[in-house]
Amino acid sequence: MPQNNEKLLEKLKKLLALAKSDNPHEAALALQRAQKLMQAYNITQAELALSDIDESVSHYWAAGSVNPPRYMLGLLDIIQVAFGVKSIIHSGFKPSVGFYGNKDRVELASYTWEVLARQLIMARKNYIRQQNKRIKNTTKTSRGDKFAEGWVLAVRSEVHLFAMSREERELASLWLEQKYPDSGTTSGRKAGKSRDADMSRHIGYREGENVRLHQPVSGQEQRKLGSGL
Repeated sequence: MPQNNEKLLEKLKKLLALAKSDNPHEAALALQRAQKLMQAYNITQAELALSDIDESVSHYWAAGSVNPPRYMLGLLDIIQVAFGVKSIIHSGFKPSVGFYGNKDRVELASYTWEVLARQLIMARKNYIRQQNKRIKNTTKTSRGDKFAEGWVLAVRSEVHLFAMSREERELASLWLEQKYPDSGTTSGRKAGKSRDADMSRHIGYREGENVRLHQPVSGQEQRKLGSGL
């Protein structure tokens, strides 16, 4: 298949859409033209379908990529559900997170991740600063993690399901296998034990309730997203 030939792929998609026309003559002609183009350029049905899958990478990742805290994975899950996409953490010296799926939604998912993740990290830092200076750092970290878990739990209640279709899930899985064949999974790091853990989670939940997550439906909605969160 020709490299980066977006125009050809779009033309094929339009022809295949016309092939479903109620007009038999128009449908047959469109299908015939699509088949000829696919044969001429050696394009398969799978390649055509995969052209709708893309990845948008965010370079904002404020946690370890090998064993990140569970609250960060929880926030990733929220973004996946909100936009009907999947995510992958790219490890290395400067970790990043990629959102892959329907190419019309991945960029907005990446943008929303950056907005919410920055808010979460800032809220957690501010909460830790409020702790008694005499408290051990491990206790502060544990309370901060519990606060963040509560914050994420509250934000989750704002999410409306944007479920991926079965076809989208299958295409996303195929795309992942082809582009990142060695990728794995992580369950994340649990928050440490500390006194007042439930209180920290409750305070985080109350603060997280102030967050409003919208589901933009087009690129034009991105401007609204920044002020709405």
